[in-house]
Amino acid sequence: MALTAVADAPLLLTLQFPPSKEIAKRVEEAISREVVGRLLAPSIVLTEFVKIAGARIGESAALLRLNLLKERGMRVIPLGEELALVAGRLLLSHPDVPIADALIASLVKIGEAEYVITDDPHYQDMKVRTKWV
Repeated sequence: MALTAVADAPLLLTLQFPPSKEIAKRVEEAISREVVGRLLAPSIVLTEFVKIAGARIGESAALLRLNLLKERGMRVIPLGEELALVAGRLLLSHPDVPIADALIASLVKIGEAEYVITDDPHYQDMKVRTKWV
C-alpha cells in the first residue's frame, strides 16, 4: 500500500479557517508532514473547497490557497472510471454517505492511499482508516 494520505475537504477548510491558534498549528504541522508523503486530493475536494472557502474569502483567494498547497506537494487526482465504480459500489452498501465521501474513500479502497485525513464519521462507516489533527 502507498505511503500516502487523502485530504478531505474539512482538512483544507480547517487549514484556511482554524477555530483556534492551537488547531491552526496542528493542521499546518499535519499538512507539512503529509505533503512530504505526497498528500493526495481528489478533484472533488477542490470543488468542495472552492464552493465553501470561495464564499467566505472569494474565488481568487480560494484558488490561490489550492495552488500554494499544490506547490508544496499536494497532488490532485482526477476522478476516473475506476474511482467512480468503486465509489458506486461503496454507495450500494452505504446509501446515506455523500457521493463526494465515497469518491474520496475510493482512493483508500483501491490502495492508492492508506487513510483519509478527516474528522468525518462517514469514512468509519465505510471501514476506511482515518486520521485527524
